[in-house]
Amino acid sequence: VTADTGIDALTHAIEAYVSKKANLFSDAQALAAMRLIGPNLRKVYHDGSDRAAREAVMLGSTLAGLAFSAASVALVHGMSRPIGAAFHVPHGLSNAMLLPEVTAFSIPAARDRYADCARAMGVATQSDNDQSAVEKLLDELVAINDELNVPTPAEFGIDREKFFELMPTMAAQALASGSPGNNPRVPTEAEMVELYRSLW
Repeated sequence: VTADTGIDALTHAIEAYVSKKANLFSDAQALAAMRLIGPNLRKVYHDGSDRAAREAVMLGSTLAGLAFSAASVALVHGMSRPIGAAFHVPHGLSNAMLLPEVTAFSIPAARDRYADCARAMGVATQSDNDQSAVEKLLDELVAINDELNVPTPAEFGIDREKFFELMPTMAAQALASGSPGNNPRVPTEAEMVELYRSLW
């Protein structure tokens, strides 16, 4: 539960910050959320009794909720919901499965914003240029998934044939949700099918 909800909250913060609907208010909340969640999520996953770390992640989650209430969510959430609906994957977990791939897809359209995310999470410094910072962000998102034991769709037990058969439907549903339209790089349905394929 800590892994799923923690990565969900981190996704809320990142997506609010890179959303096309981002604004000064949501930016302040999203950056604050990432500063709290980034250094503390692993700690609280490994030791649930670490009250200071748990408080930081809970406050970060609340701030991330304020951020996406003001700026909306984007492609990760748009593509996540159909996975949950079709295969009963917990929402935060399907976000976690998607976050590294969708971030890599989206970075070219908002490199500076994703670099800010890396700095806020504490994985890049102010002296890192944007390219170096986004590379560190991608490494961190993969590392978080590894450390928090986020399964692939196959490891979760999803049937490969069914997943591949439903990819076009899931892509259409994701697009219809409106969330992908907030993404800095707005995908086509075909690009979303390829992103789903990459999860396998």
